[in-house]
Amino acid sequence: MSLQVPQQSIQHAAHLPDLASAYREFYRAKLRADVQATPLIFPLHLTAYWIIPTLYLAIPHKNRPWLYRARWLVLALVCAFHVYMIKHVKSPNFAASYGVGIIASWGTIWNFYLLVWTRPQWDARRVERLKVSQPIDRLRNDRVADRLPASLEKGASAVRKLNSQEVAISEIDRNAFSSRPAGSAANTPISVHGNGITPTTGMRHRESQPVQENGDQAGDEEALVKRIIRLNNSDKNPPLDQDAALELYRRAREEEYEYYWQEYPANASFLTRLDWVFDIVSTFRLTGWESAPSCLPPYKPPPTIGPYQLPLEYGSHRSKQGYERTVSRRKLVLSRLFVDFLPSYIIVDVCAALMTSDPYFVAGPEHDHPLPPHLASLHPALLFLQRTTLGFVAVIFALQCFGAMLLALYCPPILGFRAHPWHLPSFTGSFSQVTDRGLSGFWGAWWHQTFRVGFSAPTKWLLRLGYLPSPRRHGGVSTLITPAVSAIMAFVQSGMIHAAGSYTSVPTTYYWGPPIFFALSGLGMVLQTMLSRGLQRRIERLPLWLRRLGNVAFTFLWLLATGWTLLDDFGRCGIWLWEPVPVSFSRAAGLGVDRRVWRYDKDSLPRWHWGSWNRWWETGIAV
Repeated sequence: MSLQVPQQSIQHAAHLPDLASAYREFYRAKLRADVQATPLIFPLHLTAYWIIPTLYLAIPHKNRPWLYRARWLVLALVCAFHVYMIKHVKSPNFAASYGVGIIASWGTIWNFYLLVWTRPQWDARRVERLKVSQPIDRLRNDRVADRLPASLEKGASAVRKLNSQEVAISEIDRNAFSSRPAGSAANTPISVHGNGITPTTGMRHRESQPVQENGDQAGDEEALVKRIIRLNNSDKNPPLDQDAALELYRRAREEEYEYYWQEYPANASFLTRLDWVFDIVSTFRLTGWESAPSCLPPYKPPPTIGPYQLPLEYGSHRSKQGYERTVSRRKLVLSRLFVDFLPSYIIVDVCAALMTSDPYFVAGPEHDHPLPPHLASLHPALLFLQRTTLGFVAVIFALQCFGAMLLALYCPPILGFRAHPWHLPSFTGSFSQVTDRGLSGFWGAWWHQTFRVGFSAPTKWLLRLGYLPSPRRHGGVSTLITPAVSAIMAFVQSGMIHAAGSYTSVPTTYYWGPPIFFALSGLGMVLQTMLSRGLQRRIERLPLWLRRLGNVAFTFLWLLATGWTLLDDFGRCGIWLWEPVPVSFSRAAGLGVDRRVWRYDKDSLPRWHWGSWNRWWETGIAV
């Protein structure tokens, strides 16, 4: 559709103090002239993303085949809603307008994960905790025993007999709730489901059940400490000294919670089911779930030693890819604030000031504006290098800044165990993955893995159904086929997400640019892998520092050579016109053309939007 921008808006834009402000006003006038466009409204435009799949999955359908087949209707509704969003929803906030396409496309991919590639009500389970600080009161009120299924009624009677006895919670709760090794009927694993307890036979376990040590429940402290050290070594965790193991033992004795695997609570109340489903729908990295990606630190209940379950502090909290987590809320907040947020805030602020002085970032690569003197004097190769480096630095630190901010906002204790720091690993992995693996390490381990679960789900589905060979079982050619298919699917989906963001931007763009960038990234990974294997003997003779330098150099040069396909599109989208920080310290220091310190205007902030009487559903918070 051809848009007619009011002439007075163009004339007003020409008198603004700098080029960036002129283009902001021009694009917003263009948006106001589009009578078909609607703003991004919450909660309306999260309906298909969160609300519909959450409500559908909150209804048990394991024993209702017709309801399970209805997932295709749910998926069709979700896809139709997201297509509507991509075609008609835009925002005067340029980042939010780009985000419309991200939300719609990723929402479609994620719903395919929930409804097609996996079966959450059958296969998914998360780590949950049960407060056990008042065991005697709980038993006297029969809160636990009355919830046991009929198959465990005999055990319930035994529990009720304990009402008059002084029994420690460790002795009761370990027998009632702990996951036990499979074997006899008496050892059937039990998982607690909020308002119900159900057997977990038939589950496909990714790892073995927590070890239950036999012997004297009131065993000697020194013996239990030695058991902790042996268990830690058998799990291949970082070595524990005597003092650290003793501290774990003492923490286990004081632990207020029991941790266990929680499957879909089909027999629990609707609110309990809603909590479980909302967690899996909203947690993209599936932290705390059994199916969390392997690049993150492992998620599983702590093992049991004697009569005690070890605290969350037990085990490794750093993956080999370099993702780290902490169980200290204070440490999490301080690290997010001083290591991630504040340095990234300053760098992003400086990048924004520099970018708005360059017409390339303001109007896109096809601009016809003269360059400022400090850019006009540069050689074209140096200018290209500066722009590409500045663009990637801005993207990396913007994601780091706002990723840290969102994780910190998700951390308040009022949200319960889901907001525990244990669920919030670092946003990126270790840069050593780039030095050791090159471009594959950049995309597959160091770069944020927010979308990894959704991207890898189609490949896992094909593997599960036997359409792809398992590299571990078959070897040979299959060791290359399956990883290649996985990489292709991941980069295709990533390209689709960014293409949708480009399409929903206010200016006219070439939305096929981002898919080209991600396709070339996949090609670069394949090329580097083939070169490394072909020259393996020669490469192994080189010093380690030189091999690492070669990996970093290949990654940098490949991104430099292909990055323009993405960065050019960001310029056309108006992404660089978005004000990333509310208060600009760099402008206060005299950097940039527009020296306003407070950067947000009415179009940058959320506002209340009233829908018309016949479109009342469009009422909500507009961005």
